[in-house]
Amino acid sequence: MTSRLMMPLIGLALTLTGLLALEGLSRVLLTAEADLASTNPDWYQYTPELGWERRPNFKGLVAGELHRHDPARYLREFDEQGYFAVDSAQIGATPHTRILAIGDSNTFGWGVPTRSAYPEVLDDLRADADVINLGVSGYTSLQGYASLVKHFDSVRPDVVIASFSFNDRRVVPSDSAADSHEKFAREARLHRFDFRQKLYLYRGLERLLTKVHLLRSSGDGQTTVDARTAPTRVSPEHYRANLERIARFCRDRHVPLIFVAFQDNPAHSEHVRRGLAHLSAGRPEQAEAELRIAVNMDNWFSDLARKYLAAVLEQRGAVEEANLTASLTLPPWKLTHGGRPLRLDSEYNDIVRAVAREYGAVVVEAGQVLAQDASLYLDLCHPDERGHRIVATLLNGMLDSVLHPPQIAAQP
Repeated sequence: MTSRLMMPLIGLALTLTGLLALEGLSRVLLTAEADLASTNPDWYQYTPELGWERRPNFKGLVAGELHRHDPARYLREFDEQGYFAVDSAQIGATPHTRILAIGDSNTFGWGVPTRSAYPEVLDDLRADADVINLGVSGYTSLQGYASLVKHFDSVRPDVVIASFSFNDRRVVPSDSAADSHEKFAREARLHRFDFRQKLYLYRGLERLLTKVHLLRSSGDGQTTVDARTAPTRVSPEHYRANLERIARFCRDRHVPLIFVAFQDNPAHSEHVRRGLAHLSAGRPEQAEAELRIAVNMDNWFSDLARKYLAAVLEQRGAVEEANLTASLTLPPWKLTHGGRPLRLDSEYNDIVRAVAREYGAVVVEAGQVLAQDASLYLDLCHPDERGHRIVATLLNGMLDSVLHPPQIAAQP
């Protein structure tokens, strides 16, 4: 009886020993590969409240950013609370006016050094103010409002600057993938309990099987949607509601609010805009020609062009081509961050202006100024260092009237 049990136990022990040896070997090989590739840790971490936020004590380069000339200039450094290290000293008690900037990658300063982002340039322009940059790449207006609520008491700002739009307009495959607190909680749970990528043996086998085409890569398992009906991360109605929440939050605390309205790079979106201008003027043939150019450019605004081109084709009876044109394929990772924008920047900027009028906020039309010179953009929507300085200068001029409103003398 004992001998019968010994053989399976020995086999089990040998199997476990072999697996542990493979795991150890995998760790050595993959660690060496990672060291040789000089990969950087993620600058963000998932959270159920915000979707994701800056990783405390991170120091390094942000993957995907443009690192022009000297990469050392583009190092990002966050303190233990996730604030930019250059802002840490301003979170405590200072004699200066505190200005809190919330926003997306344009506020974060994607593609430019930390000190060149418009909040930090504004900080340098004003000796009487401390500007804390709370922008996070990929954020929508919903995440911005949640971030404002989370950090308001720590920063205690005297003025709030808010800027969102691009990520709100990005396509997602379903309503359940649109931004919501339920989605953020779901994503946080998924990344918290998924231990597969922590096992080097699993990662090594996954890579090997993917290379020999026995396992689909992470880009497979795609979803097809119709550009004419697909939702965005934040719909226009929810975008307005989020901006109203930000405005009410600031109004209830007697804190002035400044919205910064950006626009997409006109050099990337010019054919879409021309096509829509022709549509508005009742010239469908010219509209179709411009929209086809925009689709064939295959840039970030081509899916938006597909949406309107499909409508033009459907109107003239080319239903089959319209359906084919409107078909978009989204890989799984688009569930979280969204794909390309499916709505115009002007539609969301109109909402910004309407909310500002209703709640007594101020709008700085940075996009209108930047759009006069497409060379001020790094890419589809991000300003370069010159563009950020222009935005900071516009804000600086507006802040004089916000912080020191003119006194109206009483009439006898």
